[in-house]
Amino acid sequence: MIIPSRPLSAPRTSTASSSAPASTARTPKAFSSVSTFEAGAPAKKSPTTPVPPPQVPVEDVPPSKPDPRYDGLKDQALINALHDAVSKHKDLGYNGARKIIFTTLDNHDGKVKCVYTGKEVTTNKIPSSNVMNTEHTWPQSKGATGPAKADLHHLFPTDSKANSIRGNWPFGTVKNVKWTENGAKFGTDEKGRTVFEPPDEHKGNVARALFYFSTVYNKHIPADDEAVLKQWNTLDKVDAAEVKRNDAIETYQQNRNPFVDDASLADRIADF
Repeated sequence: MIIPSRPLSAPRTSTASSSAPASTARTPKAFSSVSTFEAGAPAKKSPTTPVPPPQVPVEDVPPSKPDPRYDGLKDQALINALHDAVSKHKDLGYNGARKIIFTTLDNHDGKVKCVYTGKEVTTNKIPSSNVMNTEHTWPQSKGATGPAKADLHHLFPTDSKANSIRGNWPFGTVKNVKWTENGAKFGTDEKGRTVFEPPDEHKGNVARALFYFSTVYNKHIPADDEAVLKQWNTLDKVDAAEVKRNDAIETYQQNRNPFVDDASLADRIADF
């Protein structure tokens, strides 16, 4: 299903031109988690043009020029503006999204790496779920259903064991470690909550994926979780690989993650 054309969030690098959307008033926290998608016929199964997998340099990139559509906005007004700008996009279907992840988006020279453990699998197709899975950064059991289940902006390849350990536990800083690998940890935080902590190089990616999901699908982020995510958003800055991934996802879904284009947007929202 292809959603009618609409403005995209301003990219860091030149991808596609866009114009500012007409301003419409919204009732805070009132839009439906699925109302931004057209109902009816299933997604068209037209062939998708392959996109070369992004390179993976890890250097931070300078912030992009701020999008003038968001000037002076904060909190719910900013959430509404971001929602209007990026919520409408192409629903790829879950199998379509997984195929893209494992064959082009996160496939580098025939190898796909787990974002948690660093383990790699050699593949040119969707691998066995016993080997590697698709991580829903926002868990399916907490609202990543329907079109949200297939939204590439919060989907990442993960080792099956790490994927199972994370389950639907919230993200946080682990103090009492029960499991760890490659910097990823599972255990309890300083308040005794069971949490999962990604490795340092993926913490900012997790934060920006969840800020995007909360904004697009009207899902609240608990205060304790949000505090940690905002720390990670600052400490693990956007790097070139994350920008290239955002660029590539735009060619498939026809929308961007605005928090990758401008990570400082999160600092202007007091309560996701």
